[in-house]
Amino acid sequence: MLPKRQRLTTAAFNHYFKTGRRYQGRYLTLIYTPTPTLHGAVVVGKKVYKRAVDRNQLRRQLYPVIRTFAHAEGQTGVFQCLVKPAAASATVAAVRAELRTLLAEATRPR
Repeated sequence: MLPKRQRLTTAAFNHYFKTGRRYQGRYLTLIYTPTPTLHGAVVVGKKVYKRAVDRNQLRRQLYPVIRTFAHAEGQTGVFQCLVKPAAASATVAAVRAELRTLLAEATRPR
């Protein structure tokens, strides 16, 4: 998990959801908005896993990817990771690898 000060409120989530740039993958959608501070959210819906235990487990496995990427690269911004239903049939390693790829693509200088 990210520390509480780095998580998004509902209002902030909705704002950045509308204004952020989207990066599509097979298992994930990453919404990135450049900001001077680091914030993040991982959303795993009921269409991915019915059981809350499974949804929370996947969330807990994806948050460290965002945190380690941001600290290793010195990146800031708002990262919103939306997990697609196709992720249910994939391995966690494949989903994590795709998230790393999308993070690199989103923060690449233009």
